[in-house]
This record gives sequence, C-alpha cells and structure tokens, in this order.
Amino acid sequence: MITRLYRSQLDTVAYDACVEASEWGMIYGLSWWLDTVSPDWECLVEKDSLGAYRAVFPIPLQRKLSYRFVHQPLFCQFLAIYARETLSPARQQQFLDALFKNYRFVASLCLAFPGRELLQTYAFARLTPFHTHLISLENDYEYLRNHYNRDRKMNVKRAEKLGWEKAEGNEVQTLAALFKDFHEHQIEGGAHPDTYLLLEKLFQQTQERGFSELWYAQKEGRIHAGAWLVRFRERTLYLFNAADETGRRGNARSFLLDEYLKEKAGSSGLFDFESAQKKEIADFYASFGSYVQEFYELRVNRLPWWMKAVWKLRNLLR
Repeated sequence: MITRLYRSQLDTVAYDACVEASEWGMIYGLSWWLDTVSPDWECLVEKDSLGAYRAVFPIPLQRKLSYRFVHQPLFCQFLAIYARETLSPARQQQFLDALFKNYRFVASLCLAFPGRELLQTYAFARLTPFHTHLISLENDYEYLRNHYNRDRKMNVKRAEKLGWEKAEGNEVQTLAALFKDFHEHQIEGGAHPDTYLLLEKLFQQTQERGFSELWYAQKEGRIHAGAWLVRFRERTLYLFNAADETGRRGNARSFLLDEYLKEKAGSSGLFDFESAQKKEIADFYASFGSYVQEFYELRVNRLPWWMKAVWKLRNLLR
C-alpha cells in the first residue's frame, strides 16, 4: 500500500536509506537536499508488512494562491521512484496512480524513472523529453581527450597557451557574482530570487559533507571563471559555472573541465554536465565526447474548471 506523507511525518533515516539503496539514488533525492530546494516537499511511501520503507517517491511542492502544487525546484535536475529492490512495472504504475490521485496539478516534474513507456500511458499527461550529457570516468585521459571534437581540442589547446591557473575555492560568492554580472541578463525575467540563497546553502551543506569541489580559473591572481562540482556516489554534477568576458574569450571553462577530466580519468563513475535545454549549451557539452541520457518533464492539469480560470487569470495579470 502506498501512503502520502507530509515531510514532518517522514522517517528521514528510512527514507534516505531507500534513496541510497536505489540504482537511481542521486543527491537530488536525499532528504537534506530536498529540504533546502523544496521545503514543503511530501512523499509517497510504500511499506512492507512490518512498516519498513520499501520504496519512496519524493514530491516537490510549491505554494501559490494558497494552493500547493507539484513543481520541479531549482538545483534539482530530476527525481525518481527510489526502491530497495527492482520495481516491477505494476508497482511503478501504482506510484504514478497515487501521484495523480493526490496531486491534480503537476506544473512540472522531471523524472529519470519511471521511463517514457509507462509515463505515456497516461493520456492526460503531457511529456517533454529532456536530456543531459554524460562522460564515463572509467576511461583514461588520452581516451577522453581523443573523443573531444575538433573545435574543443583546438580551444583547450588555446586555453593551455594562455596560461590559466587552477585554484580551489572555499566560498561560492565569487562564482555567484560572476554569474550575476555576466550571465543573469541572458535569462528571460532574470534569475529566480532564490537562486543565490539556495546556491550558498547547498554549497555550505555539500562542503560540510565532503561532496563539493569549487574550482576557479585565474590569471595574475584574478579569477575569471569558476565551476562548482558535486560528487555523490558514482556521479559528479557540473552544478554551477560562470565566466567573465576574459574567461569566456580565453576558454577558461574548457580549461577547467579538461583539468577535471584529466584528474579524475581512470577512476570510476560518471561526469554529468547537467545540460541546459538549449542547443548551444548542449552542443558545447557534446563537444567533449559526451553521450546523452534522456529524462522526462511531466505536466498534468486536472484542476476543476473554476480553478483553471483563476490560474489563467493570475498568469495574465503577472
């Protein structure tokens, strides 16, 4: 039986154990991460006959007009149903049935699991394929470098000739300032008000747990680009990055990425570029010889007609 639990009702230790035992277990699904990016999140839980958690499905929520609805938060690429054992299609469907029964408005929910085959059986749901780019770190550096495309090899060589220096950081405000000054204007409507606060909170928490690395590219003691990387289990996330004009023209982020791949090559796990759904950014990440992993954004609106009208009116007045 699947039960809907509020965050306050959740057994955190049992929940996190499910996430960590799951083949889909990633840092996005851990309780402390969700507490930061989606404080009102809830969970669908399947228990065994003794009350132990067998599988969990975190549901990120947002509140507007005194109504709570499902919404994918910042710094959370995708979620999944997390289970201690392999879930049959029938059990996956039970979780999805519970999702749609308990939450009639899904503004956005990105899922790595279940996959398209099951999600598309719900005729009222709208699916949009998203993707990220991955590199296996099991191969040696020569193999990885040989799989860069021609332009990336050339730009990495140019960056090497410019003499960039790598520096490790312990504060993320410098990276945030680079993003605010040189990238935020490219976002329609600007960055979300919570972006920088969440960035600082997550950086502090990952630092305390030993999951975080912050690399800067500098010349003559001045920082021109940076990258925040988070490693949990067997996956490294390229979670946040920025560069000023000097860094951009000098391929400083290509330098940092190449340095990271050089250092970690031949280890284990995956490097995840956390690709934005924009062609130019996806092409940049693909140029490192990465491959694509798909996931899906789910949208559902089964609100009564009068609530749909209120929601539409609200959006028109924004």
